[in-house]
Amino acid sequence: MGYITYENSVSWSYYNRFEDVTNRYMPWSGEGNSFASQIVTAVNKLVYKWYNDGDVYDNRYTLKGWCNDLSSYANWLAVYTGTVELHKIQLAKTYGDYEQILKSVADLLLDEELLAVLDKKPRRGTIYECEGPFEFVELDEDEWEEEDYEEEEDEDMWKEEAYD
Repeated sequence: MGYITYENSVSWSYYNRFEDVTNRYMPWSGEGNSFASQIVTAVNKLVYKWYNDGDVYDNRYTLKGWCNDLSSYANWLAVYTGTVELHKIQLAKTYGDYEQILKSVADLLLDEELLAVLDKKPRRGTIYECEGPFEFVELDEDEWEEEDYEEEEDEDMWKEEAYD
């Protein structure tokens, strides 16, 4: 993976629907002081790092991601919110599959009414250091070269399909 294709970058606009809750609950820095601000921060970290850098929160399955360890954010969401949608990464085979997981998580957790209630609750743990079911494994140089090659093939296929 590693490179964001046009196919992924156009879907960034999906998250415009969450602009109000993001503006309301996202702290200027850190993870905030309420449970709601932690949720908004963790979800936004996952979404941003996917669309901006091609990073995934667990690279042990089909999607290798790029190079940043985001597992703590996903682990925190799984542990403290019980979000089972995140476990679908085990089945994600394509960029679209991963993107759908992120959209489902955002739809579920960035709900205005839910966040209004959770904003009254103190923060729990830390989104930056949370153990859980998700893991990021450093790839060795050979695996990166193989992954880069596969990505180039995927991009070539996408370009060919666009012109068919």
